[in-house]
Amino acid sequence: MKEGEEDPEFEAILNIVDSNRDGFVTLQEFISFMISRETENISSSEEFEHAFRLIAEQDRPYVTTKELYANLSNEMADYCIKKMPKYVDPNTNRELENAYDYNQYTNLLFQKAY
Repeated sequence: MKEGEEDPEFEAILNIVDSNRDGFVTLQEFISFMISRETENISSSEEFEHAFRLIAEQDRPYVTTKELYANLSNEMADYCIKKMPKYVDPNTNRELENAYDYNQYTNLLFQKAY
């Protein structure tokens, strides 16, 4: 490629990652991209889990409904809410309301892949 020429492959990636095409990839856009890829082309479960860890406040082992909708598209948040297991507090054995266990979800996804 010569300088200044468009690279169709790069443009296709940019259309996905920089969804609003403002020339910048925000943390939310990156996280959204990572999660939307699910297991496709992800090199490790750690990479996938890390994307959710970035969404969760205070490095918690779960994400909330509010965090999912704040960081993902509505469609992706809806998908996660439908597919992710509810988070159960290990100290009380009780489900936390609007909390989803991304560690367990990651383990389930990557267990199916191998």
